[in-house]
Amino acid sequence: MKNMYENIQHCRISDSKELITILELGEQPLANACTNSPDAQEHKFPLTLVYSPESSLVQLRETVNKEELFSNYTWVTGTSLSTRDYAKLFFQRIVETVKPETGDLVVEIASNDGTFLTPFLQYGYTNILGIDPAKNISTVANQRGVRTLNRFWGKQVAEEAVSKYGNAKIVIARNVIPHVSELHDVIMGIEHALRDDGVGIIEFHYAGQILQELHYDSIYHEHLCYFSIKAITYLLAKYGLIPFHLDTSPISGGSYVIYFTKEKRSQSENFLNLLEKEDLIGVNEIQAWKKFSETCYEHRRKSRDIAESFSSKTVLGFGASARSSTYLNFCGFDTNHLKAIIDNNPLKHGLYSPGASIPIISLEKGMQMNPDLIFILAWNFRDEIVAECRKNGYKGEYLVAFPDSPYFYQD
Repeated sequence: MKNMYENIQHCRISDSKELITILELGEQPLANACTNSPDAQEHKFPLTLVYSPESSLVQLRETVNKEELFSNYTWVTGTSLSTRDYAKLFFQRIVETVKPETGDLVVEIASNDGTFLTPFLQYGYTNILGIDPAKNISTVANQRGVRTLNRFWGKQVAEEAVSKYGNAKIVIARNVIPHVSELHDVIMGIEHALRDDGVGIIEFHYAGQILQELHYDSIYHEHLCYFSIKAITYLLAKYGLIPFHLDTSPISGGSYVIYFTKEKRSQSENFLNLLEKEDLIGVNEIQAWKKFSETCYEHRRKSRDIAESFSSKTVLGFGASARSSTYLNFCGFDTNHLKAIIDNNPLKHGLYSPGASIPIISLEKGMQMNPDLIFILAWNFRDEIVAECRKNGYKGEYLVAFPDSPYFYQD
């Protein structure tokens, strides 16, 4: 077990050894490691959030071996309609901001099943390349016509890609930078792969949103870093990369998309406005994160009280996501609280949620159980989930886990 994870001795983006503990979420299973049996033996690891005053980076103390985390993966980007719709908007924004030519090379790191490269193909940008470490998912992407290499991205892979395909006009890294322990190697790879006039694009779950709306369910072993604008600018600057624009994203309940180049450009009004807002919410201050920690424990107490009040009812969860794993295990929920969890990803059907060992089922099976209450765990897809349930005949009430306090909802 010891060699399956290690504790960091200094900040992940600076050399500072000063790390202040914010929140301890206990021993947690790997959030995407669904099991084949409710009695399966599972590895569990400490899950501790710490803060670096030097870089303002909020990060995990523990680093689990990346092969353990990512070599076989059950999160498929294209499962969600909301995500597929956002992929089109994401593409449109890139074209408007970067203005690439149709023959320009577009690279996406951790491209999953190719959902976010597909709009490029559809609009004639055929020179695309995905890089993803999960063999099962990259196979799906290639079958869909999205050219994808099954590799972990880094400086060496970037050199190989440049040698074979040339330098890229655009390098995209959506919700991957927070996942990697070799952060510096990944950023060096992006810098190497970009043309001199190229644009890098990183999407990340914004630490300010986590702080303000209590997204502690987004804290799990895959997410090593929780960036503010200040922290990610600190990291990029180490490699001569300069941010110039920010977009907001609905993904993860609140993400930012930062654009950067090798050559200095004038910063957009949106970038400057969001940077100013960051100073106001205190995301780069330890006092704000200590208050966050206190509120997490209060949220757990409220969640337990509500769950106990429904103990005699048939309650189903909806959304067997990584985020739900942190929440369910932190609260100590199991089949005494949720009879099953509905999920739209067929790769998860017949499996059991990590740690809590709750069976994962299809929506059709869930409706056959005539639930009294649906507990929306994938709360960032609330409206989509409610619409699906209504379409399939459910007329009852919903409990929504986040943001802020758990709340009841009825459309």
